[in-house]
Amino acid sequence: MKNSIIITTVAAILLSIALSVSLNSCVATRDTVKINKVEMGMTKSDIQNLLGTPLFKNANETGEEWGYRKLVGEIAGPEQMIFVVTFNNDGKVVAYNSVKEHPYYHHY
Repeated sequence: MKNSIIITTVAAILLSIALSVSLNSCVATRDTVKINKVEMGMTKSDIQNLLGTPLFKNANETGEEWGYRKLVGEIAGPEQMIFVVTFNNDGKVVAYNSVKEHPYYHHY
């Protein structure tokens, strides 16, 4: 009897821990998880492999910007964001930023 109570208690604790871990790992959107992996110095190839094909590309004499439309935040209430990655002329990430997408703005 005593052993079954201990086993039941241990099982309940393990189930509680497993649920807690699984719920916490699902809080962020997939896009948020990917965006959080972007680092300074990554190459264009690294970014494309991580985030996919950009929605837009802008270039000038100092480098290039790639923009992505992503759902950022918690799954319960994600926001549509434009995530912009800036590369220098060597093709390395020198900056990145998320801006809230205007509801009437569509960049194609």
